[in-house]
Formats: sequence, structure tokens, C-alpha cells
Amino acid sequence: MNKPKFFPSLFILTGVMALFILSFQHLQNKIELSNLVWPALIYFFLLTVATYKITNSGLPKDNKTFITRTYSAIGIRFIFSIFPLFIYLIFSPERQLSFAIVYLLMYLFYTAFEIYFLVVNLRPDLKK
Repeated sequence: MNKPKFFPSLFILTGVMALFILSFQHLQNKIELSNLVWPALIYFFLLTVATYKITNSGLPKDNKTFITRTYSAIGIRFIFSIFPLFIYLIFSPERQLSFAIVYLLMYLFYTAFEIYFLVVNLRPDLKK
């Protein structure tokens, strides 16, 4: 089986997420989303690219370097994802629960996406 390419798949995931956001915004009479959803989508896209670069740079090196970079990327992703949400919940006058839920779902989808590509890259090493 051919390994999928990271960046085209990331663009597809971001497009699908954008379509879901547009469909929720179209149903605006039932669900109202903050205007911060679009910058959050771009933020998660860029955060995924950055953490993928950190993790992927450890693949050709030894296992200790790879594990250190993987855990570092997980920590960076978590801190850089939760910190903006806390700032929003503390300082925003609206404090929309729908935005917090969509934000956490984006975190979940982008994290699962990156872990999937990490596992796909490691499968050839399991055969050795």
C-alpha cells in the first residue's frame, strides 16, 4: 500500500473542516458560532504543520531523538492549543460554549490526523 502524503491530506482535512463550519454557520438560527472559528482553523493548520515538522525531523535519527521530539511536539501542541482557549474563556465577554466545543473538536481531529501519519511513517520500521 502506498503511503499517503501529509500535506495534500492536511489540505483535504482543513477543507472538510471548513465545509463543516460553513454548514454549521448556515444553520445559524440553531447554532451560532463565533467569528473566531476561522482564525482557529488556520491556527490549527499551522500548528499541525509545525508539530509535524518537529516530529518528522526525528525520524531519520536514532530512537531516543525521535521519542524526545515526538513528546516535545505533543507538549507543544497541547500547550499551544489549550492556552488560547483559556484566554478566550477568561477574557471574552461572550464565552460561547459552541466555540469551545468546535475548538476542542478541531484539536482532536488535527491531533488524530498527525498521529495517524506518524504511525503510517513508523510501519516500515516494524517489519525490520
